[in-house]
Amino acid sequence: MKSLNTRYQFINFSYFAMMASMLAFASNYLLDLGYSNSEIGLILALYSVVSLILQPLCASYGDKHPDVPLQRLILAMLLVIMLGSLFLFVSSRVWGRNIVLSMITVLIFACMMSGMPLINTAAFMYEKFGVRINYGLARGLGSAAYAIVSMALGYLIDALTPSILPLIYFLLALISALAVHSYRLKLSKPEQKTEKAFEAKEEKSKITLLQFLTKYKTLTIVLTGYMLVYTTHSIINNFYIQVVQNVHGTSANMGIAVFIAAIVELPAMFGFEKLAKRFRIESLLKISLVFYLAKHVVTFFAFNVWGIYLAAFLQIGAYALFTPAIVYYVNQVVSEYDILMGQTVNTMFITMAGIIGSLFGGVLMDMLSVHLVLGIGVALSLIGLLLCYPCLTGSKAKQAINTD
Repeated sequence: MKSLNTRYQFINFSYFAMMASMLAFASNYLLDLGYSNSEIGLILALYSVVSLILQPLCASYGDKHPDVPLQRLILAMLLVIMLGSLFLFVSSRVWGRNIVLSMITVLIFACMMSGMPLINTAAFMYEKFGVRINYGLARGLGSAAYAIVSMALGYLIDALTPSILPLIYFLLALISALAVHSYRLKLSKPEQKTEKAFEAKEEKSKITLLQFLTKYKTLTIVLTGYMLVYTTHSIINNFYIQVVQNVHGTSANMGIAVFIAAIVELPAMFGFEKLAKRFRIESLLKISLVFYLAKHVVTFFAFNVWGIYLAAFLQIGAYALFTPAIVYYVNQVVSEYDILMGQTVNTMFITMAGIIGSLFGGVLMDMLSVHLVLGIGVALSLIGLLLCYPCLTGSKAKQAINTD
């Protein structure tokens, strides 16, 4: 069990390191190739849309083919990323910016995002054999990897050039693939029979996306509410420099705020297992939604960079708490045969929030003032919180687990 926990932690650490190299420096890489800000925004929005399509397809395939190990699906995604990264490196040097390069960029970023629900599901795939993975600790290590790699690559790119990034993608995807390949449990003959029986039942109970949303109505409402909250989170993150400059801050101040948010995530994620034993998951979700609203309100009222720093500190109870809690909540409220689709739907709603934040956040920033956009964000967060709270309170929360 300890060995599996270590291997799962290694998967998260390596995968989030890869995500940091891709997401944190996407603009740097594309700007270096000569793309405009509008073109970069379009590419980032397109990869989110493609991943929104790819995620349920992967989940449906996994449900229809339970004999195909989850690890194999993740490895397929990583293989596409590795091959695509090599193509980007060669293509950018030989032909420079071109439509095929843009399409491959969209594809590998979409695969990167689509791998997340599969990795989340992998944390629970051996629970039926009494194996409990410490998801909070693993996810915390992922955040640590994201912070470390982001800082290290910033210095590396300054010293060299953003054109080396595809090679970094390839290397970190390869390390992730090795980590995923090592995540296996040797089953005894009775356990093998149990696994075969589970696969047979899982195949009979396969479910479509629409069927899932109607079957788990309470969960759908909770995720819809969180999508509104996360839309504000996405707008602030995507246009953070504009938010910081609005209070007379600089890029250096923004860097400090990002660092604060990344560091304070770690205690909540590392200690999530203990929190989950002491408090109900629904209670942790409600607390995190309050922290989200508080963070967005503080950002709205901030009149100098210290207000931005305070808002960044509130990440400790917002994203840091909600991220592991929602994964556990989904695992609780859905049937054991629907966990893959459940984690996929969770990621899909977050992806939709990212798309809305990317597309409309920029438009609103151009049309209105930054302050007014942040006010709209506070309103969205409040509506989202009010949608979630009744579903996470008392009998409705229990009903979601027992009867949905």
